[in-house]
Amino acid sequence: QRRVREAVVSTQSTGGEHPEGCTDNLLKQKMKLNKDKLVGLINKLLSAGKIDLKTQGSILIYQLKAASSSSASTKGMGQEEKIVFKIIEESGNKGIWVKEIRFKSNLQLTQLNKVLKVLEGKKSIKSVRPVNDSKKKVYMLYDTQPDSSLTGGAWYSESDFEAEFVDILGRQTLTYLQRQRSHAEVTHSDPMAAQRNMMVDIKQVKNFISQLGISKVELEEDEVRQILESLVFDGFVCRTYTLGEGGKRMTYYRAIKHQPLTSGVSRVPCGVCPLTSQCTPGGLVSPTSCKYIKEWLEF
Repeated sequence: QRRVREAVVSTQSTGGEHPEGCTDNLLKQKMKLNKDKLVGLINKLLSAGKIDLKTQGSILIYQLKAASSSSASTKGMGQEEKIVFKIIEESGNKGIWVKEIRFKSNLQLTQLNKVLKVLEGKKSIKSVRPVNDSKKKVYMLYDTQPDSSLTGGAWYSESDFEAEFVDILGRQTLTYLQRQRSHAEVTHSDPMAAQRNMMVDIKQVKNFISQLGISKVELEEDEVRQILESLVFDGFVCRTYTLGEGGKRMTYYRAIKHQPLTSGVSRVPCGVCPLTSQCTPGGLVSPTSCKYIKEWLEF
């Protein structure tokens, strides 16, 4: 074990042959041991947390265990479990498909499925089914919060689109912008000054929604932007751009004074739906299966 660890250290140390780590082939050349014996020594070092394992495509790379790494999460794992765990860990909160894990790990599908089942049983990893493709699933670390692109974000609750919640947020946001406009018009006689003070950015709207306490989860700025853009699309709000520090373009929103008359077309659910970009025939969000369009047509 000491010789294997020293071989990894010598290649990774400053001025070493491979500062990124010691590849599997290079370690075999240095140690000149039979495959079974070398694998056994490597497994013992991995289990003891003495070395770390990473992948670059299909290449295995051994590194000296960093002091900041969490050895507890991989302690007691065999080599195959550790390889799969590291691949999944590197995928972050967007997860990784089985096909990609198989390619990176060089494991047969039957063996990979066994490893995944063991890791799930240990609660080291979990599988998540994306809202836009529930037939597939991706893997990520057990304590990782999935990316909103997988869960649908705040607009979904257990794969169901929360249309009423979106409508409430839209109405509350519009009320907030209308109040900002009224306050600016009352406190500023100069029309230009009034217009500047009635404009709000996404962070201000996000803070307002957070203070309302109507959302069980904290909305991301992109989700707040979707609400604002739906109001712009419906003709209730105006979007304005200004230049900030360093010439950076800043986006602001303000309520329009004269609200537009609503017609049948402007009240189509698609006009206020924040998931329009994900709506495709045959998809999880689809115009052919949308109950809100059916209810609108029946009305």
